[in-house]
Amino acid sequence: MHIIERRRPYRLIYQQALLARTSPSHKSYPLLKEKVRRRSAGFAGEIQFDRVCAEYREEMQFRLIPDFKTATHQIDAICIFSSFIVIVEVKNISGHIHMDGTKRQFFRILNGVMTGMTNPDDQLYRHEKLVRRLIGDKVPIIGIVVFTNPSAILEIKNIKRRVIHLSGLPFVFDELVSHYRTSPTIEIEQYFNSLLSMQPPLQIHTPPLISYPLLEGVFCPDCPYTKMNYSRNFWRCPLCARKRADAHLLALQDYRLLIGSTISNLEFRRFTGLQSRTNAWTILQSCGFQKIGNKKSVRYVIPEVDLRKNSD
Repeated sequence: MHIIERRRPYRLIYQQALLARTSPSHKSYPLLKEKVRRRSAGFAGEIQFDRVCAEYREEMQFRLIPDFKTATHQIDAICIFSSFIVIVEVKNISGHIHMDGTKRQFFRILNGVMTGMTNPDDQLYRHEKLVRRLIGDKVPIIGIVVFTNPSAILEIKNIKRRVIHLSGLPFVFDELVSHYRTSPTIEIEQYFNSLLSMQPPLQIHTPPLISYPLLEGVFCPDCPYTKMNYSRNFWRCPLCARKRADAHLLALQDYRLLIGSTISNLEFRRFTGLQSRTNAWTILQSCGFQKIGNKKSVRYVIPEVDLRKNSD
């Protein structure tokens, strides 16, 4: 059985690259850093949810579609069982959580500060309507809000949908399986493949124009904002003396995300601070990238990768 791996959202990957290339003294830095923190926490919560689902799948057959997207919707997870479908909104939020179904209000209190947020119950209402339009009314569709942060304290009023901590997910799944055990069954793979086919193709992202100068250089992974020096086929950090032959790959990923998908020898030198045209040529050749043009006009096509996915 093919298991779909949840991919880090493009906006998180982009904002991490922008943060790495923004000076800590710039006015945009604090807000950008907070955005990266929130998106990283959200994705971490979704990964926790996926792990619990993977454990439950050892006991009960069902299919998980992570991060289901259409042109107007983004659903954190769709779980397809043999007699019902579960739509999940995942929240990785700490503090005292208040949800009011009458006022349609959702806010949290943390360290004495009250913050209003988008109501996940309203999000599920929209998502349920979408999925019914896509697959029809023959299959029961159940919306669940799952909080993955164990320190969250939930205060729920007048909410019909289930709002639970992640630790209670297997119990709720068991409860639903028992409730729908006599309902008509569906072909899980058929619905799984049908929903997958309804997603649009992966979007090709064009970097937006950035209004301030980006930091240039190849940075040491252990010493923030410290530029490495290139000599004898290695990048070396002047602070910790660490050396790496491929440290430029992360700089090239940043270039693709923030500037463009192709790069010339001159652009590479400007972005990395490298002086030698010959060294730049050697490095770019070693990457094995597709080339466009000839001789002095050659440009290198930087592939789409996520080199920071294991650094969170």
